[in-house]
Amino acid sequence: MKSKLYTIFLLVGILFFSACENLLDVEQRGTTAVDQFYKTDTDAEEAIAAVYVNFKDLYQNWFWMSCVLSDDVYCGGGGRGDNAYMEGLNEYTFTPANVNLQSVFTNLYSIVYKSNMIVDHVEGSTPVQKRVIAEAKTARAFCYFYLVNFWGTPPFVMHELLPSEYKQPNGSPAEIWAQIEKDLSEAIGSNVMLEKSGADDKTVGGHLSKQMAQTMLGKAYLWQKKYAEAATQFDAVINSGKYALISDFENICRAKQDLGKERIFEVVATNDASNTSKGMFLFNNLFGWRTDHMNVAGFFAGLHDIHFLGWGFNSPTKDVYNAFVEMEGVDGYRLNSTMLRYDEVLNICTVPGFELTINGVGLYGHEGYFPWKHRILGSEAIAGTPLYWHSNVQYIRYGEVLMLGAEASLMAGDKSKALNYTNQIRQRAKLTPLASVTLDDIKKEKRLELWAEATRYLDLQRWGDAATAMANKGAKIPTYYGFNPDGSSNVKYLHTNPSGSYGYKTGKHELLPFPEHEVMVNPNIVQNPGW
Repeated sequence: MKSKLYTIFLLVGILFFSACENLLDVEQRGTTAVDQFYKTDTDAEEAIAAVYVNFKDLYQNWFWMSCVLSDDVYCGGGGRGDNAYMEGLNEYTFTPANVNLQSVFTNLYSIVYKSNMIVDHVEGSTPVQKRVIAEAKTARAFCYFYLVNFWGTPPFVMHELLPSEYKQPNGSPAEIWAQIEKDLSEAIGSNVMLEKSGADDKTVGGHLSKQMAQTMLGKAYLWQKKYAEAATQFDAVINSGKYALISDFENICRAKQDLGKERIFEVVATNDASNTSKGMFLFNNLFGWRTDHMNVAGFFAGLHDIHFLGWGFNSPTKDVYNAFVEMEGVDGYRLNSTMLRYDEVLNICTVPGFELTINGVGLYGHEGYFPWKHRILGSEAIAGTPLYWHSNVQYIRYGEVLMLGAEASLMAGDKSKALNYTNQIRQRAKLTPLASVTLDDIKKEKRLELWAEATRYLDLQRWGDAATAMANKGAKIPTYYGFNPDGSSNVKYLHTNPSGSYGYKTGKHELLPFPEHEVMVNPNIVQNPGW
């Protein structure tokens, strides 16, 4: 009897647990398995949209890191320690634990991962799917361009990794460069990428276009000193007639130029107060003048549009101001469209009591020069959300393509074309055309044309000029208090770094360190020299 009861209970138990197992074996809601996704045009569009979201996430730290590592800006902010990580980059006192480095590294690989998933899983059986694959290859190449230039030997991942493959070793630069060329050549050759119909066409929006792929392929060739090949790609963009220089240089980074004729690739922001997270959070605030240290009553009185919530980062150095003056004079059109002196700031509002004056705290990381090309305007804030902005931000614009084309053409032996491209930039800057052009001319022109547009640092590195230009970065940090009674600038140096602790060091700073977290979790990564 006991044996029969035991058998019955055993059978009931088996049935019970089998039923429970079946109940637990349910499809997860709100998600789609990989083998069920990437099948339709809608799936493909959603997948590439996720890539573009990551371009937004990448932009802010990519931009700041690229700028503060150069010789053209002070970190700035509200005071010492306001952003210690950006200060460290700016003064070359940073370590592998720097969170800005980690963010850029992580976001670049996030785009690589999502692009790999598209290339691996989208069938490519329709025009939409073929276009999405081409855009994903361009996005992947863009990321590897910066990974190999910033870190030298980043892990090279071209497919969805299995858990057993997560700890990837250092990659081969030659292999990475070859893949960049392959991805971009295939994307361009697919003949499915979006193209503008003309310079005024805004329908391409924030997509990676054929001309963006050509620009990145040109940059890849130029960085490898393949000058003739680079020139061919830049010529294709320039000769397409789909882009042009705008005449209004002071608004080149403003919302009124969004999707405009000079934008090669930009992140599209929204003007929707109910979806503020899709706007460009913080970027404009960081670049805005440190307005809690200034009188901005005129903004509230409607006397000017300089917004009240600027945080004062990325102030121009006196050195770059002097470079502008040397080329253009103190009244240079491009200079005054790029930055303003304090006396010019005072003239923005001359109503007594409403001038944009500096209070006794002063402006940290500042020598009396205020960014104007990048400025924070109340008219560009999303209504009711002073931390969110509807102005797009740009990765690459046509002016950069002309400067890159000038350099590639010169180094490939076509001095006439190099001169033509350089003089187009000078004509917009209202400067006398050059009769001949040298590489030094192009270097100087590009520095001024693209001040604080995230290009200078990598240019100095590849030209071999970084060690000289950044040797003394961080030696002493200025604070600006306006004018002395005699009219001279009141600049004080309240913070200095110990000798030997600051500045670019040969044998170390040619490459950035792999982020500390990555090295800790991946023992197969060999850290870069000097770190």
